[in-house]
Amino acid sequence: MSGDDGLAPPAEIFATRPDEKGPKTVAILLIAGAMLMIFVGFGDLQNANSNDLSQEDLDTLLTNVRNQGDNITDEQYQQFHDNIRESGAYSIRGWSLMIGGIVVGLAGVLLFKLNLQGPKMAMCGAGIGFIGGTYGSWTIKTLSESALPEAMVLANEILTYVCGVCMVLCLALAGLPLMNASAKAALNQKIVFIAEQE
Repeated sequence: MSGDDGLAPPAEIFATRPDEKGPKTVAILLIAGAMLMIFVGFGDLQNANSNDLSQEDLDTLLTNVRNQGDNITDEQYQQFHDNIRESGAYSIRGWSLMIGGIVVGLAGVLLFKLNLQGPKMAMCGAGIGFIGGTYGSWTIKTLSESALPEAMVLANEILTYVCGVCMVLCLALAGLPLMNASAKAALNQKIVFIAEQE
């Protein structure tokens, strides 16, 4: 029999159900990514404020390169380091990743609390990291072309692409809760009390 009373199915059957697990999982990933951004940014800021690399740092950076047959002296790499500092690439990438990482981390906390501002803040932080991080990495790669062996130039080029891809993934991850209907429904839920009329 076809609906003699002409009643439609309840709207609740087709309503989007809030999904709280999705946004919270994204929040945890964003916080982990933010910690990585801050760590890398802190390292760049240390390099920006370091006039001379220690012999231990030089050995760590150059031993594998020399073992592969590439000839580079400590003085050549120190000059390359000085050129990066003077160009501001360390500072640009460092501050961008630090600030972006802090914003993404705070956004992750907000998102974990199912606050709608979390994804928006995370996208802003990832954008800051993408612009400054990619620009700084590309500047370092460009400077390396005239100062370092081909293997190290290639490593710096790969690092540029890795930085850009990671920031784009962070940006996309931050936007997921806004694009998924169930996840978005879980953000800033408001409990509405309906008073029954007597």
